[in-house]
Amino acid sequence: MEQNLFFSGYESHSSSTSLPSKKGIIKKRRRTFKLNKNELFHSELYGEVPQLFTTPLPALAPYCGETPTRLVPFNEAYAYKDYNCTVHFFIDDLLFIRVLRNPEKYLEFFKKCHSVIGTDLSQYSNMSAEERYFCAYINSAFSAYLQRNGVMVIPNVTWSLPDSYVYSWSTMPRHSVIAINCKGILRHDLSKYLWYRGYEEAVFALQPTLIVRYGTKMPGENTSISIYFENERFNYMRYGR
Repeated sequence: MEQNLFFSGYESHSSSTSLPSKKGIIKKRRRTFKLNKNELFHSELYGEVPQLFTTPLPALAPYCGETPTRLVPFNEAYAYKDYNCTVHFFIDDLLFIRVLRNPEKYLEFFKKCHSVIGTDLSQYSNMSAEERYFCAYINSAFSAYLQRNGVMVIPNVTWSLPDSYVYSWSTMPRHSVIAINCKGILRHDLSKYLWYRGYEEAVFALQPTLIVRYGTKMPGENTSISIYFENERFNYMRYGR
């Protein structure tokens, strides 16, 4: 079994979503990245320090904006000040970790955008339960922070191992537009299995009105309530566009 698999649509360490010219650099940095809770947690913005299974994830309000038509990764949207898009974080953690470290710096940018899909801070299989819970908490806390400050946020539904189901969507809105990512799971049967299990549980529990799906369309998912957006990095590496 792979020990460093991503779940909830995250990719393995062996793959890369960066442009070819930066592939070696990003891959090398990725191996050395370590989760630093002290750098990511701001009690004045995110609330109390989360305790495993006892501190509930911050509740998110339903998304009430217009349906997204164009998704752009945060690093590109911010670099070009592209406001006419839905910003997503389905990219390497290193490309958006600065946002979680200093969210106030980027708040005005997000306010100007059409909408923002909640962050997708990675949850590895070899992380402890506490670390995976912390990542889930930060994802929800950051989205809640944006909502409190007037940003149109599409809740991003994430999960990891089955023990995460009890909290992963416990405070997610029901009957809302949500986002689900499956990027990077196709290389590993275990990742695909866990994605399917979590997907089915999430859809049953949340009964979304619309799912903004990023990544490959998967057999058996509910296409009638989904709109699909391709992984632009995957297309770049495969087709050069």
